[in-house]
Amino acid sequence: MSEKRYEFATRVAGLLPNPLREQAKHVQEADDYIKLTYGYPSNQAFPVEKLAKISEKIYRDHAFDFMQYGETEGIPRLRAQIKERLAKYQSLDVENNDVLITSGSTQGMDLVFKIFVNEGDIVLTEEQTFVGAVNAIKSYGGTVQGLPFDFSAGSIDTSALKATLEADTEHRIKVLYLIPTFQNPVGTSMPLEKRQEVYDICQAHEVMIYEDDPYGDLLYAEKTAIPKIKSFDQTGNVIYAGSFSKILAPGSRLGYLLAPKDVFDKLVLMKQVADSFANLYWQYLASQLIDDYDFNEHIDYLRQLYKEKMDTMISSLAQKSDDNMAFVVPDGGYFISVKLNDDIETEAFYDELEQRHIGVIPGNIMSAAGSGYEQYFRLNFTLPTLSEIKIGIERISEAAAAAKQTKSPVI
Repeated sequence: MSEKRYEFATRVAGLLPNPLREQAKHVQEADDYIKLTYGYPSNQAFPVEKLAKISEKIYRDHAFDFMQYGETEGIPRLRAQIKERLAKYQSLDVENNDVLITSGSTQGMDLVFKIFVNEGDIVLTEEQTFVGAVNAIKSYGGTVQGLPFDFSAGSIDTSALKATLEADTEHRIKVLYLIPTFQNPVGTSMPLEKRQEVYDICQAHEVMIYEDDPYGDLLYAEKTAIPKIKSFDQTGNVIYAGSFSKILAPGSRLGYLLAPKDVFDKLVLMKQVADSFANLYWQYLASQLIDDYDFNEHIDYLRQLYKEKMDTMISSLAQKSDDNMAFVVPDGGYFISVKLNDDIETEAFYDELEQRHIGVIPGNIMSAAGSGYEQYFRLNFTLPTLSEIKIGIERISEAAAAAKQTKSPVI
């Protein structure tokens, strides 16, 4: 059979397979690797017994409901529960905004970029950001422009944001995509004053903020959670995205958007085109879990589980970082960002990791430009056991030392 050439749409012709998925697939399929790669929850995190009991109940009470076609917006009870929690615990305005249940938070960002981004438009992000968002923007012909990130402040450079928007005389910048709480891949959170500043700048330039918050409930430090950017929003300039993947189960493929009502209406239309409605079985399951059990108790359990893992990784890194690498200390979420010293050869480092059967996520994969972060890598601490974390960091330290020895001196 002769090779066939297909004429793909311009906006997708240049898209390549997600390198994060390709790299992680190799590691995840290997039985003898220590996997510090993907943002997977621990198997200990799943409330299996509770969900099994609830499943029997919803089969008895709602079988025909979840086997039929459903409402695009999501089942009313779950939407009401999400609104109640967002209003009570996050002080978000649920009167002038509405909730759309999405097929995972990834679909949420895809729908938002679909309704705001034309070919040639620009979406601003942090320089290091979620690769799924980068590909979603590009799939609609948009350009991703990374903003400088101040690691010590845990924030984008707000002066750069202001200057960038002021220079946009053609109004090509349509959205600012941010992960302000336990940022992926950095792990830190944007301070309150920076959040307010970001909101004020974008509001003045009428640029929509997409606040991606999949890890927002997972604060492990003994301090008050920082208010969401959406909590400042009085003018309909922020879309807030949440997820059940990190606090219930990624297999549920349940996310949600809290959006201004005019935006909500457009998102519903695009959701109808995409897949009509999110998985009804999991919607009923999540709703019944919130009804029958103390959901905050479940989140508290996750915090305890993951805090021990995070503390173990921080302690192990602190003992091994010495002259070869430094890291940013998070206070929640799933990830820790590590920077290799400049005298370490990165290609040799990853070869050494491969020999030691350790999987990490290289920094360039999680960057807006796909380059510039060669010395960085991301570690996940939620999936591995405490023992795997300790052994993994030990082997990473060995790999860094070996790569340092192999780097040619500058003459």
